[in-house]
Amino acid sequence: MQLWFYWWEIISLLRPAFSRDQTFFWFVVSVAGLSVRTDNLGVTSIVRALGLQEQCYDSLLDSFHSSAVKLDR
Repeated sequence: MQLWFYWWEIISLLRPAFSRDQTFFWFVVSVAGLSVRTDNLGVTSIVRALGLQEQCYDSLLDSFHSSAVKLDR
């Protein structure tokens, strides 16, 4: 469990790069899914690894193309 606290401390440092909370939280979901997935089948593997509902697929996919990410921050 301690590892996830360190993980969150690092991820939260990236919060200023997101202009919207929702986009940041989808980013957190994405990174968490990438951290625990067991296959490499894209967004589907993230949804499956985290046990997300099917409706989350489109929102998660959209978050990868969001204009709310400002990398220069």
